[in-house]
Amino acid sequence: MATKKVQTTSLPDLSVFNLEISPALLAQAIYIYQENSHAGISKVKTRSEVNATRKKAYKQKGTGGARHGSKSAPIYVGGGIVFGPRGLKLTPKSLNKKMKTKALAGALTLYQNEDRIIVVDPTAIKNSSTKSASKVLGSDKLGFVHFNDTDETLKAISNLKNVTLLSANRLNVYKIVTTPKLVLTPNAYSHLVKRLETVLAKKAK
Repeated sequence: MATKKVQTTSLPDLSVFNLEISPALLAQAIYIYQENSHAGISKVKTRSEVNATRKKAYKQKGTGGARHGSKSAPIYVGGGIVFGPRGLKLTPKSLNKKMKTKALAGALTLYQNEDRIIVVDPTAIKNSSTKSASKVLGSDKLGFVHFNDTDETLKAISNLKNVTLLSANRLNVYKIVTTPKLVLTPNAYSHLVKRLETVLAKKAK
């Protein structure tokens, strides 16, 4: 069964997302987001912490087997773990503002080049109904990027299982690349252009 296509609007022009893409920077931004998204409090016990006898497993010589110490050694089942997580939260990793802006611009450019980003006028969703939102946005999985749009419209869209709501002021590279398609409202587009104005200004020169 063919999926319904998203109804788009001709404005604004997405050609502003036509910047140089740095794969290394995109990878770094994704890695940092993933690293900072978990608590980092996992912990395992070393051989000095496991509850096991300190007695030597068997005598040193004459057994024909390898030499061993106590059964708290990592080689034994139930022994300590070598180089495991220690439950220490490391200092959060981060990108500076310039790198974040360039990474976001690069991700949007990548989606623009692959025709995976469009602009939709939310007023096309009649009476803020979920049924109307489904007709406008279609059935493909996508991220709906909004900014200062009406709560009624967002509520109607949030009922769609194939749509993830994304705020333009909190949009980052990781949220973009984990979404098959992006749909922007005109307000979201304007906000993103403002966020990227330093990068876009350099490109225009």
